[in-house]
Amino acid sequence: MTNSMTENDFYLKWEEYLKAFTDADYEKLGTQFHFPVTLLFEQPIILENKASFLEAMKFIREHKLQDGYAYSKTDTIHWVQLSDSEGYIDAKYSRYNHKNEIIFQGRGLYFFKKSNSNWKIQVNMPIG
Repeated sequence: MTNSMTENDFYLKWEEYLKAFTDADYEKLGTQFHFPVTLLFEQPIILENKASFLEAMKFIREHKLQDGYAYSKTDTIHWVQLSDSEGYIDAKYSRYNHKNEIIFQGRGLYFFKKSNSNWKIQVNMPIG
């Protein structure tokens, strides 16, 4: 990835994340995060390395999603650049079952940080 990213590039990174999450592609998910990574759920979770992150994501994906979960789609998305090396995506998304019915709607802030010319997610914070 080059040093200069457009707003659309961040949207594409988000869609890559969402696809990897939907597909339960844990290895792909692991390439999209800086470590340590912070997941701000009911209690903040700091995952120091890729192995602990993959274990947590697998648990979340297999045990914390709504029954019948099949896939997710982006409803709205907005990129906010905070500095030359930090920014976040504010995304609203829906989760669907195999009948294409919405089973959950959510919103999250996904904080990105640039390190070694690569932008990756460092903090995941569900809101609302």
